[in-house]
Amino acid sequence: MKSVALLASAFLAVLAVACSASAAPISQRDDLGRNVELAAPARRIVTLAPFLAELAFSAGAGNRIVGVSEHSDYPEAAKRLPQVASAAGISLESVAALQPDLVLAWQDTLGGADLERFGSLGIPVFVARARSILDVGRLYGVIEKLTGTRSPKPLDAFHEKLRKVLRKPDRPAARAFLEVWHDPLTTIAGAHWMNEALAFCGATNVFQDLGGVAPVVSWEALYARDPHVIVGAGSARDAATFRAQWRDRGTLDAVKNGRLVFVEADLIQRPTLRLADGVVQLCEGLRKAR
Repeated sequence: MKSVALLASAFLAVLAVACSASAAPISQRDDLGRNVELAAPARRIVTLAPFLAELAFSAGAGNRIVGVSEHSDYPEAAKRLPQVASAAGISLESVAALQPDLVLAWQDTLGGADLERFGSLGIPVFVARARSILDVGRLYGVIEKLTGTRSPKPLDAFHEKLRKVLRKPDRPAARAFLEVWHDPLTTIAGAHWMNEALAFCGATNVFQDLGGVAPVVSWEALYARDPHVIVGAGSARDAATFRAQWRDRGTLDAVKNGRLVFVEADLIQRPTLRLADGVVQLCEGLRKAR
């Protein structure tokens, strides 16, 4: 449980980045190591990932967003904004027409060619990397800095929810299978906020050691590792459907003993302030399963 203790120590030591509004030029290093320079706080923002739109709204900059990516559906106001990107790619023409002074992009969905094209148009792009729960507060602070907003209460509430459910490593971690898709059977591996969420709640993903971010798992491998509990995080539309998908797998220990935990996808799959609610839901489900 050493990793859990280290995670707890790191989390409890993190404070939200707080920057006051200013009209002075802004310089911020992004997660690719590039310096993003703004002449003044951003007033017209395009977000190229749903979680970045959600974070910007939470940080008090929602009224400055002029364009979003597909599936930007929270809060409700995000649904009414023009969509300039989808799984098919980014419509550079649509972005340029909105005349943004800042683009917030996610490294996982932004290609090198896209970055060069934005550069040719002189549009500043902050590229974000999100792999840890700690990235939520960090990116929240970055958005505050780039927009000149100051909205500490939502982030304080996020931290407080996590502090309340943080589980002390007082017993061996529960062995869990974290399912994000059922057909094919898919999990999350490596360093990732969803695996950290399990650690917060006193559990560990039995397939965390696999390569890649979202590896496909064979049924043979799952039966071999036979987890104590199965967590559905985005693998079904609701708890009833999730449980029904596992009904015919009764020889698995978790299924046989009814240790099936469902977490709403949007609460656990997006690194936003709502992630704290997902962790609370996960911890409560695991507590009952134990």
